[in-house]
Amino acid sequence: MSQHNVETVQRVFGAFGRGDIPTILDAVSEDTVWGFNVRDSQIPWHTSVCGKANLPQFFGALMGNVDFQVFEPRDFIASGDSVVAHVHMEYRVKKTGKPVNEDALFWWRFSSDGKIASLTHFEDTAQVRDAYQG
Repeated sequence: MSQHNVETVQRVFGAFGRGDIPTILDAVSEDTVWGFNVRDSQIPWHTSVCGKANLPQFFGALMGNVDFQVFEPRDFIASGDSVVAHVHMEYRVKKTGKPVNEDALFWWRFSSDGKIASLTHFEDTAQVRDAYQG
């Protein structure tokens, strides 16, 4: 199942790069949970979203606030029902024009039916906060 899960994550990243939200929604469970490993953040896209129906608001918050120059998944580590992806990102915060250049980890967890049950982002939150606040 691990290789299948890696392929699913790669397919989701490809869909994200194309702005293909329906393909992403096809890969997730009805009760999927997506968010960031932060508490009490003032960053609009550092929000948790519960449920497939609410996932488009996650993408809206992100894409409404940043302009990506680079979004490059580099490495994938699979174990059991989890895939961790190392992703290099470079973007500008629309509000301030400030850049973010970071490597992040995306921890994907899968349900028994092979759908994405959750995603937690781990990133350089201080750099993102500083870029957002200007």
